[in-house]
Amino acid sequence: MKKKIVLWIMTALVACALCGCGYSRNIDGTPADENLPGGSAQVNGTASGGGSNPVAPATPVVYEPFDESRLSDEYLVGMDYFTGDFLELAPTVIVNVRYDGRIEVDFDHRLSNGEVFTDTVFFDLTDEQFRNISDGIDLKRLYNLDPEESDPETTCDGGFSSLIIYDRNGEAYKNCGGFCPMNKDFNNMGWVIYENLPEEFIEYCDHYKLAWQREVDFDPYDYHSEEFKTKYGVFLDYDGDLSELDKYNYIVIDAQYHSRDEIVDFTNGYQKYVYSYINIGSIEDFRDYYDRFSDLTLGNYDNWDGEKWVDVSDPGWQDFILNELAPELLEKGINGFFVDNCDVYYNYPSEEILEGLAVIMKGLKGMGCDVIINGGDTFLDAYCASMGSWTDVITGINQESVFSYIDWDNDALTFASDEDREYFTDYIERYGDQGAYIFLIEYVDDADEHRTLRSGIKNYCEEHNYLYYISDSIDLN
Repeated sequence: MKKKIVLWIMTALVACALCGCGYSRNIDGTPADENLPGGSAQVNGTASGGGSNPVAPATPVVYEPFDESRLSDEYLVGMDYFTGDFLELAPTVIVNVRYDGRIEVDFDHRLSNGEVFTDTVFFDLTDEQFRNISDGIDLKRLYNLDPEESDPETTCDGGFSSLIIYDRNGEAYKNCGGFCPMNKDFNNMGWVIYENLPEEFIEYCDHYKLAWQREVDFDPYDYHSEEFKTKYGVFLDYDGDLSELDKYNYIVIDAQYHSRDEIVDFTNGYQKYVYSYINIGSIEDFRDYYDRFSDLTLGNYDNWDGEKWVDVSDPGWQDFILNELAPELLEKGINGFFVDNCDVYYNYPSEEILEGLAVIMKGLKGMGCDVIINGGDTFLDAYCASMGSWTDVITGINQESVFSYIDWDNDALTFASDEDREYFTDYIERYGDQGAYIFLIEYVDDADEHRTLRSGIKNYCEEHNYLYYISDSIDLN
């Protein structure tokens, strides 16, 4: 669904000039004259370049009659959004106008290691913007018209434009338009969408286009660095409604204790991400599966009563994580996993434990979602040294207590030692420089003497474009 329309290439643009397409947009996307935006070349199999040289018609395509019962109840209409001016290469993205008053857009991102992933981003329309679009779109008229049929009074030729009607399965019921459309009604519908797009979307696309043209990575975390730096939160013991966390854009919860509807409602907001805690290296006695695997425990987990390290090399444990627990969490609509206690390898450094963790982590990564490892430095370094690349097993790292320190003996929060800080900053920067997303959790209370600690964390993360969360409680509730 919502496939990307093939990107403009230079020869196509030159062809546009040769065909005499008279319409162009200014650099800000507004019409170069008072005509409306153009765009289509082939509907019902008839092609016309919009210029003076006729093109022989292709074999006509016969469409079935318009059937309103087949229309999507999720998407009003889709539109290609091309931001390039004449002879300027730029990416095309598909803007889908939703009936819930938002637009939904897919952006492709490329990591420094060459890996590409698609990020779906939502932008809110104002009531007026949505009303203008819905009033201006006539799906039956759009379905039946020929975009290449010029109007006697006005010729709106030039450019590339496509409007998409969706069916109930979210697939294209009909893709209307293409190269150099001339029909006034078609162009009116395209323009009513174009002129009612939110400023946030246009600004986002401008940054996306610039990165695309420079052939550099476009990082949504970096783009939102100023606005969303402190919009990361970790709430493992949170039992309230997720809507109360709407000021955060990236949250970690224990999805076992939240419903799919609640999670999906949160993720469908603008740029909301939900990662679920998943514990693969230890097991807590409050989990409903504790008794099934208590015989696999290796020893007590210091400072956490009721929790024990678990033998990750056991095939039964691996099967449970990858074929039961993880799929159940994904079914709830999360964006990825926040994976805890790969430090089992630090405490039990055997080849079997390393290989067992590798099986689980590669399995989670193979599910096609984000995998954020919490800590796990000993495992990750060992894996990269002898088994493969970090991209096999993670997309990012969350590191606790880089600058802060939990003094368990005195039940206090304080400063990390210089040695620990240098070790962990080296760890996260080493992988962050290679393209891994970096998150920090710091435990700092509101004591006056900790003001410099808070400001130091903030300054460091802003300098490196890392997301961070400062909690005054180790319970993360």
